Amino acid sequence: MTPTPLGVGVGLVGQLYRLGLDGPDGASTVVAKMAAPTDEGRFVATVLNMYGREANFYEKLSARTTVAHPACYHSEHDPETQDAILLLEDVSTRGRQFDQIAGCSVRDARPAVRSLANLHAGFWDDATLDDAGWLLRLVDDPYPGAVSFAYEAAWPRAQEFMPEAITPAVQAFGDRFAEQIPALFAKLSEPPLVLAHGDWRLDNLFFTPDDDVVAVDWQLIDRSVGPRDLAYLATESVNVPDRAGYEELFATYMGDLAAGGVTPDEKWAFEMYRYGTMLGFAYPVIAAGALTIDDPRHIALTRAMLIRSLTALEALDAFDLSL
Repeated sequence: MTPTPLGVGVGLVGQLYRLGLDGPDGASTVVAKMAAPTDEGRFVATVLNMYGREANFYEKLSARTTVAHPACYHSEHDPETQDAILLLEDVSTRGRQFDQIAGCSVRDARPAVRSLANLHAGFWDDATLDDAGWLLRLVDDPYPGAVSFAYEAAWPRAQEFMPEAITPAVQAFGDRFAEQIPALFAKLSEPPLVLAHGDWRLDNLFFTPDDDVVAVDWQLIDRSVGPRDLAYLATESVNVPDRAGYEELFATYMGDLAAGGVTPDEKWAFEMYRYGTMLGFAYPVIAAGALTIDDPRHIALTRAMLIRSLTALEALDAFDLSL
């Protein structure tokens, strides 16, 4: 048996393999997800407790989660050494993936929006999440400090990477962004909170024939406002032509929340959506700071994410939001 490596691209902080074997429930393949082999490779995951968060999701929250996700056959995480392994269902046969570099249309994103709203509705303002000490709010340490540090280190490289996109407005926004991160994270952590996926993008979603999605990669879950996850999808994965497209995504999300029995104040939710769009700028910048010339997909994906982020900021007038 020869393991097949998976998951090349932005954001991978571990090892991911498809194993061909007679797995649980008669599966012919399973996916093994392990910690990075070196201290350098697992540094970010350790700081943000990414391995622990995903293990705890499968062990403690997955049974309560109404959206489709891989079955977990084995979960093990050592908080001292940060060694970790998950044996997961191979969901590649259950649906297809869009190429995140190419992105998808607002219409094609419909199942992803519906599933996201279902996830949030199931945990909307859920006080039991307060008892999960490992499931932090976005505003809690170490998140603001870690993101500020990573952003400040990456911002000069991002400007070199795509100088044609750095207009005076983008330059001014980017120069002051790091100092606004604590206040931005606090804004996105004001109740009502949900179980946020934190990485709801096309690379982590399998679209099924019955118009649903299977969501993978639960390493970045936290407690924050729901529209933040929607903004992340819009700014990192969807090719939105104009403000009306962003409003359509938002209206669809709100309608799906209502179908799940949740009716938040629309003005508040739209403001959180805009603030989430502001946060979306951090991801391509930080990704640009890790670019290497031998990873062409990383380069192409970072470029696509940055373009979509700037498009959203402009369309939703999010460059000058007050904090």
